[in-house]
Amino acid sequence: MLNVLIPVAAIYSNTALFMTSGVLPPPLGGSGFLGQHVVFELQKEAQKMHKGKGTPQNSEGEVTAKTAEETNRLRCIKEIRVLDVKPYNPCLVPPAGASTKVVFQKCDVRDLTQLTKAVEGAAAIINCSAVTPNLLREDLGCDDHMYQVNVDGIKNVVSACCRSGVRALIHTSTLSVKVAGTKLLGHTETLTPHIAENNLTLGNYARMRLRAEEIVLGAHDMCTDTGDILQTIVLRPPLLYGEGDPSFVPYILRLASASGNRLPSVGNPAAFLQAAYAGNLGVAHVYALKHLLNGPAGGVQGCGGLPMYVTDDTPPNNLPGLAEPFLHHLHLQPSRNTSYWVLYLLLILSSLWAFVWSLLGYNSEGIPSSLPLLPLHRSASTIIVVSRMRAELHTGYTPAYTWEEARQRSNSYYTKNLM
Repeated sequence: MLNVLIPVAAIYSNTALFMTSGVLPPPLGGSGFLGQHVVFELQKEAQKMHKGKGTPQNSEGEVTAKTAEETNRLRCIKEIRVLDVKPYNPCLVPPAGASTKVVFQKCDVRDLTQLTKAVEGAAAIINCSAVTPNLLREDLGCDDHMYQVNVDGIKNVVSACCRSGVRALIHTSTLSVKVAGTKLLGHTETLTPHIAENNLTLGNYARMRLRAEEIVLGAHDMCTDTGDILQTIVLRPPLLYGEGDPSFVPYILRLASASGNRLPSVGNPAAFLQAAYAGNLGVAHVYALKHLLNGPAGGVQGCGGLPMYVTDDTPPNNLPGLAEPFLHHLHLQPSRNTSYWVLYLLLILSSLWAFVWSLLGYNSEGIPSSLPLLPLHRSASTIIVVSRMRAELHTGYTPAYTWEEARQRSNSYYTKNLM
């Protein structure tokens, strides 16, 4: 039986998850926010294949002996193994009738020996593992631990793939690697202007994620120790929301609470940004996985070794406006939409005041404030709306959840968990 290991590491934790035929190898990051959604969509895909639906076709729309064999491979999925440093306690209820077993295995991407053993026999890995910014610190929490997970950990993932003969690696990155104060309006990957690393708005965090992309894409078409060829792809999602969200909407609510229950002013009120439902990102990972494993030798129809923007139909808006639909139940007052430069000056003064207090031995971290972090304010200063055309054309990705469905599912979660 073909083992398809899908380590799914969640964007918000150092984790892993995997799926295989027979016994699925672990996906990296499956216990985190995005990882749980990837696991959920894998369960749905396995269920669909077990029922005999979704038989892949060739480019002419025909079901051939080869595509029938590919379907049989996918129907071999019997178990999804979740790799993570923290226990797998999903907030998502498994799909109705799901029979594919999900098994948790503790694994740390910083431990190459442990990771290599965990992915043995895997045909594919989905990696979502990463330490994400700490929105309560001006330096975003960029420290040695973040580097060890976000850069060294990705080196270990690639090394484990090569040692174990993994044939496909899907890596989750972030749109932050292209955010530097330059307007992006409907840009595709190839039309996106070159961004100097020193200009990246989220600084060292974005540079670490960029290094990770280079490591993964540089490994494309690499020969593994077993003689197989490793194919890689990088997905770049925007800001994510949905069930399990630990930072975006909760952070906006934190600012609102400190502002007297008023939506905060963050960034440029006229700068529309993109957000996406985490469930649709899970779907995008499944599409990428299927096409890397079953597509032509050149990769995802010639796009192996390339990054892909992945978005959905969530309406672009300024940062407070993106969170507002999920905070209706709290009846918050509308944002004052303070001028970008007025707020920028206030943030500079606030940073200087915090510095003075730190010299006096006081620590202001964790104290509720109605002001956002300066890096977050800057990142929301320019229009960032990109095109998902490459993902649609080369993997067949289509958002499975409409904006209305995504909003309803997310609101159900936020209403219960954000008070």
